[in-house]
Amino acid sequence: MSRRNLPEYGDLVIGTVKSIYDHGVYVDLDEYDNLQAYCHVSEVSSTWVRNIRNVMRMGKKVVGRVMRVKEDQIDISVKRVSEGLQRTKVEEWKHYKTAITLLEMAAKQRKTDFELARSEVEDLSAEYYGSLYQAFEEALFRGDDAFTEAGVSEEWAKVLSSIAKKNLTIPKVEISRDIEITCWESNGVLLIRNALKEALKAREDIEAAEEELQMNIFVRGTPVYRFNITARDYQLAEELMSKAFKNVEEVLANHNASVKIIEAK
Repeated sequence: MSRRNLPEYGDLVIGTVKSIYDHGVYVDLDEYDNLQAYCHVSEVSSTWVRNIRNVMRMGKKVVGRVMRVKEDQIDISVKRVSEGLQRTKVEEWKHYKTAITLLEMAAKQRKTDFELARSEVEDLSAEYYGSLYQAFEEALFRGDDAFTEAGVSEEWAKVLSSIAKKNLTIPKVEISRDIEITCWESNGVLLIRNALKEALKAREDIEAAEEELQMNIFVRGTPVYRFNITARDYQLAEELMSKAFKNVEEVLANHNASVKIIEAK
């Protein structure tokens, strides 16, 4: 999230409704100090609005798309933002506020001016990672290196990574696949057991800390096995799932066996 003085055309912004009129609403932009935007009644909802107060209320948080930027006025549209983008923007804003709170804590700990902290930490981190919050999350896994890699001083990095570990939890996602494994050979049970062992070994091929990536395999009822993976993000989880499935296929490739994913209904 940038520290620009003004939003740009097409940007998504989040704000708080401060005044309501029949013709539209005025919104204080949370990300920009002392800036207000206007949303015309025709842009507050994708459906026809008989009374604007039926869809807008004082203090309501709204996500809008910037349609025009002039020195004296910023126009936004609420109806041109999908529900998915709204959720993403709100989550981004929550993360930003959390990151700023953590940075304030670090500034106090170092007895440093907060604006100096923003220039020496936030700007560098946002440029390198895309957001200050992402830098804090990286510090959960890589410690001080997450910040020094972005150009932040070692003095700052030590304090910031310590605060991150005390105040944030490691993000995790979970994926599962049910895989049907059948082998019609006389030693089929042994072959399947070996295939599952190789599936678990796939974890060794991926460089990630133990808390970042974990996999378990459960018997749902022969011949169906559930592969369950917990990871820091979906990309890492899917990478391991793919490798594990490939290992099973390779072990059973030259045998009278079948390996297939059971699609969820």
